[in-house]
Amino acid sequence: MPSLRDLDALDSQVAFLGVPYDGGTSEPGIPTGQRAGPAAAREATEAQFYYPRPAGDGVDGGAEGWYDVEADRDYLVGVTMADVGDVAIQGSDTEANYGRITGAARAIAERGALMVAIGGDHSISYPLGRGMEPWGEFDVVHVDAHTDFLDELGGARLTGASQLRRLAELPFTGTVTALGVRSVDRAEVDGMRELGGRWATSLDVIERGADDVVRETVPQTEALYVSIDLDVLDSSIAPGHSLPEPGGLSYRQLRAILVEVARRGRVIGFDVAELNPARDPSGVTSRVTTWIIAHFLSEIFEQPR
Repeated sequence: MPSLRDLDALDSQVAFLGVPYDGGTSEPGIPTGQRAGPAAAREATEAQFYYPRPAGDGVDGGAEGWYDVEADRDYLVGVTMADVGDVAIQGSDTEANYGRITGAARAIAERGALMVAIGGDHSISYPLGRGMEPWGEFDVVHVDAHTDFLDELGGARLTGASQLRRLAELPFTGTVTALGVRSVDRAEVDGMRELGGRWATSLDVIERGADDVVRETVPQTEALYVSIDLDVLDSSIAPGHSLPEPGGLSYRQLRAILVEVARRGRVIGFDVAELNPARDPSGVTSRVTTWIIAHFLSEIFEQPR
């Protein structure tokens, strides 16, 4: 596990952060394998531009970009990137580990870099989003089969079933929008209504198209934090996650969502959660993760802002 580097030396536009945390699972006591997610993403992207090999002083990566044959053009040329290592997860003290995650995210935000975090279970989105405070107020887009909006689960309020609600309660977050949901408790929908959240189902995206759904649910805004749970995809595409649900989105549909989200406001950071390589020995889900990151970053940096 790469140690977290000195973020005071960060001088790149994009910072990749590993968050090998799986203490927010809804199945306490069961090893989930999600803490291996960052390492699997690095392995899948070895020698690739979007998880760059450190160069020079060990922090700043190259900026050669990548060629997309489908578009017949180069993306991310001149965009500097750095892999800043992993947050040091220690023991089972949730608040202490959350503090370390928030501290790393805050340090990246203070340097003005766009954070790309790899999990780890989906509970990481709350401490990561909390660390985005230096950017000022921002809206949240949560792409997931679940809304993760329970107030508590088994008496615990800091889990992968409640992180979107915790984000919605922060004083510097505005609207929260959940996209691609298909397995949700009624109490979560009630909570979303109570706190002004918005949502669209997987069926909405499949039947009406990603563009229209995003434009109707995600406000045009100054800043956005985006959280992507791999279980929004159909399990036939990405089997290596922890809570499979039938009827998910295709990879192309997820890409279409992210293209339109990038047009709704400046993306200040995003995470990809629930990568569980233990459930996918083939490594295909890790590769899907790296493609999501590559294409989303490409769209973000295509925007005029």
